[in-house]
Amino acid sequence: MKYPVYVTNTNVIDLLPPQDIDGSLDMLNMLNGKFGDTSFYIQAYIQADENGLFMSLMNDFGTDMGSLSYTGDKLAFDSSVFPQSLKPQYIAADIQFTYYNADAVRSVLNQAGLDFDVAKNADGTEVRKVMHGKKCIEEITKSPGAVKIVNYLRGYEYNLTEGDQ
Repeated sequence: MKYPVYVTNTNVIDLLPPQDIDGSLDMLNMLNGKFGDTSFYIQAYIQADENGLFMSLMNDFGTDMGSLSYTGDKLAFDSSVFPQSLKPQYIAADIQFTYYNADAVRSVLNQAGLDFDVAKNADGTEVRKVMHGKKCIEEITKSPGAVKIVNYLRGYEYNLTEGDQ
């Protein structure tokens, strides 16, 4: 595997190719996250299409705080905000679980012995769940203008709220 992502301690996947995105993204988000006792709030500009995934992190003043790019062939990450131990493929995987074609995500997770459930509610909210048997590993709730990602296994969560562009 080129960029292994341990979804659980034993179930591993590789990142999907950029061509598996469901549409394209070009949006500025407020990224509010929490990992254990650590919280952070930062702006994240996300651009993604069949050519790749690109994310720029900025503080409230628009100062560059890091970037992530993934083209399928190359994954690069540089950030003064996140710890050096954070592997960029985990951020990319969360974005893929959220915005990539559900069938492609389901296929790669099924190959690793995991399930991927997608439910659409009447209000337009979509809930995506990465499951290991009956245990929910990660839950992604997508509503118009907002996304909440909760990883129950790793103990983190973050919210992406679309801002004005």
